[in-house]
Amino acid sequence: MINALILAGTKGKGPLEIAEKVDNKALIMIDGRPMIDYIVDALNNSENIDNILVVGPKKELHPYIGKKVKEILNPGNSILENMESGLTFFNSDENLLLLTSDIPLITPEAIDEFLRICTKRKAYIGYPIITKENIIKNYPETKRTYVKMKEGVFCGGNIVFFKPEVFFQQKKLIKELFDNRKATWKYVKILGLKFIFKFLFKNLTLKEVEKRVTDILGYNSIAAMISYPEIMIDLDKPSDLELIRKCIER
Repeated sequence: MINALILAGTKGKGPLEIAEKVDNKALIMIDGRPMIDYIVDALNNSENIDNILVVGPKKELHPYIGKKVKEILNPGNSILENMESGLTFFNSDENLLLLTSDIPLITPEAIDEFLRICTKRKAYIGYPIITKENIIKNYPETKRTYVKMKEGVFCGGNIVFFKPEVFFQQKKLIKELFDNRKATWKYVKILGLKFIFKFLFKNLTLKEVEKRVTDILGYNSIAAMISYPEIMIDLDKPSDLELIRKCIER
């Protein structure tokens, strides 16, 4: 089984929090429930998830999800610190699924498909990708960040699979990758000059990226091709919230 860690420790209010009158994005209400509650339910209904830990404002989150998760830890000063708190809490070598708190459309089926691929390919770190065609087919109104590869045009997700040892050995690099998960150019820059040119000429392959990241991290790293676009529909702007509410409340 796999433990799950939801990062809900956002600091500071953005336009969405101000508009929705909440201090934390995870508490934005959708059909009478905070956004994070949908993610917790999806994890609890997964075939592969054992314990769920949330790093976020405990006092505010506990009334909604306190009985559904193993524990809620108050956040630290950074994403890296919150991730480390989660791993220290579990104190285990078990694999971990890391999720953001703003993907309420995620389903147990999407989680299980992703984890099956990671397990089958013996990944130490796995990142979900999906074709642009698949997203547009299911959510034509959504605006996502895409990257063009030799095989096609893809979008990355908001969950990550990894083995704890990878985190402790490569904390700085993992933080950089996580912080820049929507900045395609910065991702490519990390890979090196050769990859920058191949990327510019749309000639970079998924296999090349996997091999390069594996070489950099020292652990088998994969891009898991999934079929559920819900993992990619996060809440960053008012149009995202409108779409998510439309999907859940219909």
